[in-house]
Amino acid sequence: MNCALIARHFRSIIGRPESAFVNVATKAYADRIKASRQGRVHTTESSIGRTQSSCSAGGRFGRSFAGGQAVNSRADRAPEEVKPMEVEIKIRLPDRAAYDKVATALGEGRTASYAQANYFFDGPNRELNSRRVVLRLRTYNGDEKATITLKGKQILENGIGRASEVEEDIDPAVAARYLVEPNSMLREVPLIRTTAEKFGLASLVSLGGFQNQRVCYTWEGHVLELDETAFDHGTLYEIECETDHPEMLRDSLESFLASLGVSYSYSQTSKFANFINKTLL
Repeated sequence: MNCALIARHFRSIIGRPESAFVNVATKAYADRIKASRQGRVHTTESSIGRTQSSCSAGGRFGRSFAGGQAVNSRADRAPEEVKPMEVEIKIRLPDRAAYDKVATALGEGRTASYAQANYFFDGPNRELNSRRVVLRLRTYNGDEKATITLKGKQILENGIGRASEVEEDIDPAVAARYLVEPNSMLREVPLIRTTAEKFGLASLVSLGGFQNQRVCYTWEGHVLELDETAFDHGTLYEIECETDHPEMLRDSLESFLASLGVSYSYSQTSKFANFINKTLL
């Protein structure tokens, strides 16, 4: 996929052709592809191994922040597979009982479980929010793995989410330092440094975060992710699955849930939106 095509993808999703995020993410993606083809992965201080595919960290902005436009990244892909466009199914389960019923049905296909801690940052004047950009630092199982992700606005309709994103691995020890020294990301993470230059971002502040327990299962050739997300104001249960054929997969999942007698609904917004707005939608 060439840079011009990537840029068109961003424009169609973000809906703002002039958006600087298109240029930032396109450049970052192209750099990652070039680096991976040369046998090196672009990270902050060191490269760490890929796994299959975890709390607050300061004050929070008000309910209007970004409209909660964010998505989850996929940390179980090789560098060349981390693309600036993510399409995924997002189906909400009503409660723990429904979650357990689905987990039991998928049981033999279980492949991995990750305790994800998610932390979010912006400039003091909401420099990222004003452009519908979200900056997230995520850790996996404590110090097993860590990533930094920039996300564009998500379009979520009828259980299908589409959003732009670029992600980089970082050393877990470095991630721990960034939680107490967020401004270090502006100097040390090329992706963030480039973004800061584009958006006039001089410093970073913590918005806080939340915990998510993700269990991965193989199902009909797909990787289903069952999420139990713990906010200060409540808990959400959700099925997510990345796909190139969202309508077909969504219909298959609906049939699967119906066969189990499990009620469900389409996710109405992102985890980030629920975190910021203190909702459970």
